[in-house]
Formats: sequence, C-alpha cells, structure tokens
Amino acid sequence: MRILFILSMVLIANVTSANAAAVSKDMAQSYYNTCASKERPANLTKESQDYLCSCTAAKMMDHMTTEDIQDMNNSDLTIARPAVNHMLTKVYAPCMEYPARDHYYSTCVQNPQTAKVSKNPTKLCGCMADKIAKHLGQNSEEIFTGILRRNPNVSDPMSALEADPEFQNYTKKQIMGCLF
Repeated sequence: MRILFILSMVLIANVTSANAAAVSKDMAQSYYNTCASKERPANLTKESQDYLCSCTAAKMMDHMTTEDIQDMNNSDLTIARPAVNHMLTKVYAPCMEYPARDHYYSTCVQNPQTAKVSKNPTKLCGCMADKIAKHLGQNSEEIFTGILRRNPNVSDPMSALEADPEFQNYTKKQIMGCLF
C-alpha cells in the first residue's frame, strides 16, 4: 500500500506554483486515476481500493494544499516530515476503514492458527475485521496521531497499523472477543 508515494509523485508534477493553494479537483482526479489503476495488494478488494482512492482524493481537496505536497518531497526532513504526517492523519487515516477490514480479514483467514481455534474461521475473522474497521472508522485520526507519536517516521498507513504494538494489542482483543 505504497500509495503515499504515488500521491506525492503524481501531484508534485502538477504543482507549479510556489504559493499555497488548495488541491484542485483536477489534481485530485489525477491522483485518483493513478491510484485506481495501480496493481492492488492481494488482500485488498477492488471495491476497497476504489474506496481508498476516492476517499483520499476527496480528503486531499479538504485538507491539503499544493505547498503541503511540495513540502512532502523536500529533502529537509524538518519540512517534509510534518507534511507527510499531516497527510497520514488527515487524508489517509479517515480512509483506512475498508482497506483495513480487508487486510485483517484476509490475514486472519489465511493464518493456519485460526482454524485451530475456531470451527468457523470466516465467521471469526469477519467478526474481528468488522470490529477493527468500525474502530478505525470512528477513531482513525486519534489512532494515527498516537502511532506517529510512538513512531514519527512511518510512511505507509497499513504497515503503520501492523507495526504498532498498541494497535496490535487492540486487534488481539477483538479476535478474543469474537471467540466468546
């Protein structure tokens, strides 16, 4: 899910002004087209990829400027990192609900341990994935703000969720809650 870097590369080509201006509808559409045409990860449905691409395109128009996009590509990390973190919390985080549901469901179903603890792995994994998705849908900005506080150098939103001990503890509690 390296869409983060696609975003910055596609948009930086369209940003010519040094003045901060809102991300235009054309820029967002260009991002969406590139995002939606990328090969999707095996654990992401076409519908979730489309949702992620359209949601992030819309959030870019609401929360980013052309200056933010330029800053993301700055070689000075004191400029680039805040812009990347802003994009993670304001653009990607609110759009992670469905991709995360797909990811955690797929990971759970494919785990051989799941069949050992449940006679119905698809039901168990669906329950867990639904709870994770709902939690992200309601708390994504706070979750990603916490992740960035613990690890300020993350760039890929799904990898950030997977690598964060607090979020992984949350996911383990959800699967246990679905067992009983």
